Amino acid sequence: MTLFSDLHFAARSLRKSPLFTTVAVLSVALGIGANAAVFTLLDQVVLRVMPVKNPQALVQLRAADGSESFGGGMGDGSELSYPVCRDFATRTDVFDGVFCRASAALNVGSTGRSQRVVGELVSGTFFQTLGLTATVGRTLVPDDDRVVSGSPVAVLSYDYWKSAFGAQPTVVGRKVVIDGHPFTVVGVVQEGFRGMDLAAPVDVYLPMTMQPQIGPSWLKIDTRRFRWVQVYGRLKPGMTPESAHAALQPFFKSILSTESTDASFATAAPDAKQRFINQTLVVESAKQGRSGLRDQVTKPLQILMAVAAGVLLIACLNVANLLVARGAARHREIALRLALGAGRRRIVGLLLLESLLVATGGAVLGLLIASWGSSVLVAFYTTPDNPLAIDPSPDGRVLAFTTAVAALTAIVAGLVPALRATRVDLAPTLKGSGGAVLGEQARLRKTLVVAQVALSFLLLVGAGLFVHSLTNLLNSDPGVKVERLLVFSLDLETSGYRPPRDRQSADRLLESLKQNGQVRSASYAFFGLMEGGGWGMGFTLEGEQPKAGRSFDALCNAVTPDYFTTLGVPIVAGRAFTIRDANAPPAGTPGWPYREAIVNEEFVKRYYGGRNPIGRHVGIGEDPGTATPIEIVGVSRTAKYIRLREEPRPQIFFPYSEAESIQSATFFVRTVGDASQAVGMVRKLVTQMDPNLPVFNVHTLEEQVQRSVASERLIASLSGVFSALATGLAMVGLYGVMSYTVTRRTREIGIRMALGAMARDVSRRVLGEAGLLVALGLVTGGAAAWWLSRYISSQLYEVTAADVASYAGAAALLTIVAMLATLVPARRAARIEPMRALRDE
Repeated sequence: MTLFSDLHFAARSLRKSPLFTTVAVLSVALGIGANAAVFTLLDQVVLRVMPVKNPQALVQLRAADGSESFGGGMGDGSELSYPVCRDFATRTDVFDGVFCRASAALNVGSTGRSQRVVGELVSGTFFQTLGLTATVGRTLVPDDDRVVSGSPVAVLSYDYWKSAFGAQPTVVGRKVVIDGHPFTVVGVVQEGFRGMDLAAPVDVYLPMTMQPQIGPSWLKIDTRRFRWVQVYGRLKPGMTPESAHAALQPFFKSILSTESTDASFATAAPDAKQRFINQTLVVESAKQGRSGLRDQVTKPLQILMAVAAGVLLIACLNVANLLVARGAARHREIALRLALGAGRRRIVGLLLLESLLVATGGAVLGLLIASWGSSVLVAFYTTPDNPLAIDPSPDGRVLAFTTAVAALTAIVAGLVPALRATRVDLAPTLKGSGGAVLGEQARLRKTLVVAQVALSFLLLVGAGLFVHSLTNLLNSDPGVKVERLLVFSLDLETSGYRPPRDRQSADRLLESLKQNGQVRSASYAFFGLMEGGGWGMGFTLEGEQPKAGRSFDALCNAVTPDYFTTLGVPIVAGRAFTIRDANAPPAGTPGWPYREAIVNEEFVKRYYGGRNPIGRHVGIGEDPGTATPIEIVGVSRTAKYIRLREEPRPQIFFPYSEAESIQSATFFVRTVGDASQAVGMVRKLVTQMDPNLPVFNVHTLEEQVQRSVASERLIASLSGVFSALATGLAMVGLYGVMSYTVTRRTREIGIRMALGAMARDVSRRVLGEAGLLVALGLVTGGAAAWWLSRYISSQLYEVTAADVASYAGAAALLTIVAMLATLVPARRAARIEPMRALRDE
């Protein structure tokens, strides 16, 4: 009963001070909203485990240096071959189950029109090892994965079942066409599971052994040395990743030793063969699945969480300052309560209840801010072609986090003011002379302001560094003219196109684009630009030997003749490709089909020491004795390939006309006007050619450049917003302290002016006092910024964490804003009338 009466009294007390309550609640709401918004994304991306059975027992198996596959690979370097996955499945002493998976973009048609969806090839043990069940029908089972090309069945994700099939149970047994082949839907996986990669929520699951019908024609499922599947296992009870590694490393080495006897190793250099055998197996936790997005955003989100915590701390200090002022105004009331027998603990509890009500109101409003803010954060990484398996809506975990933060806010903001407010000398206070108490509270309020200024300076410096870094990144030269360049992709092979129809269709579409009045030039290539992935290969250079332990490698692409013209990349030596560069060897000839190549300047610098490479020959592959039939005919300017934030890398280009087939094509269209206005024209031309051919990944290159720096934009944008919020809160605190100081010293100022002090002297004195507080805050914040700079250096681009301009700019901005916040109290002090001040006292 006492608690309810105290809550009622605290609420009534806050209602009587609407200005205080409004400012305090808004301060807390901004701090909690910022934290809850960032935490929502941090929780979804970094902290959560997969919604599967005992995810802590899941591990991924990979080679320590996945980049050295010694036989080729596809993926992010964490892959092994499918036969090796089956080898690990025999280790029943370590695992309760082993499975593998590989992403695959699919064209799915069920009503006469194809739709491009995210697919996944999985082994028959995938669902049972993860402990997943079916909503309707069944999941894939080991029998679906025993015979290559023998089980044309599919399992749908719950979300895709709802969006594409209206959640109809009758979907089980329905025939769908996937990449031109008939499949039977056998079930829908349970709700809530969207795949193991949050950046690629899966729509359709197919048996791994259906790869010949789904994957690229050059990929062979039984090849041991080509790594393209991610391998996972569920550890037996009592096993740890460390004990599993100890048991599996000798087994892995025996597999590699057996593979090294393969005929493809016959010409390998001895050191390469030994490095292959000596590879180390990595056994690491897979409780969260695997996602390149998680690796990309973890550090930025941790930084933003720290920044948001700084905003909340400033909000707490601001509320504490308000509570100190409120306590000063109520010192007679509190003294009277103490004199009448109220215990100090009871009064402190009552004051803390007021803080808790303020924090609760701020938390409720903060959740509304967070629900909007988290959607904005997710939008930094989401595109129509690349949805995320992330729900930005606040859930129970976010609510629990917000509740804990609100409680902590109430304690941090309210405890010290409450203790200070109850530390009064009863007799002087009741007589109306509590000067000592008021003086002590003034010192506390100034200390709080110094802390606010220090934190604001710290956040402003960080924002300045991140904005400076982003500016440098966006102003860096990608080597490509990104303006008025439209990009789109077609996957011809998965849409049923086979030679020569694939090449004829791609060339016909290219000619239609070139003849359109909106188009200045056009080309197509095997890979796009700035998309985070690429085609890398090792090479043999005629007459050149790599240093010990090194190799010649480069990023590759196959392009049409107008590629360099369309992208605005100059040929600095030799020539560009022409329509005559189509002298590929006859079909069935062993080896790669290319006979001409263009390399970039970085390739020449790194591998030829700047010497003229025109007329020199290279070969694809690193083994001794590799043939070098490919002649270098030109050198292009170095341009970015995978992402904007990358060091110059060797690149080599081949004529796409020499390829045996056009499996997929990324078209580059240089438009006359705004590139985004040509999207409708492109879709119309593709539809006229084939209504069932999906067009995907449609964007301007300017948009793609912006997406490639999504993490940098997120940090720069939010740190700027948060530092602005922090500065605003700190200035409110400074304004309140200086206003309070002027009010408390009205009689003193009146006496000074009566004795001859000028108004400008009074103003200067008030401004000087505020300036001292700001200076102390800048010194403290500067020291903290210097100490913390090492934690953000990895996120910066061409700017050091000790950048003088960022520190000076933050200090200047904070000083100007602080002086503006102090100007009103200073002018009020200058307008005090001495006689009225003395008479009122």
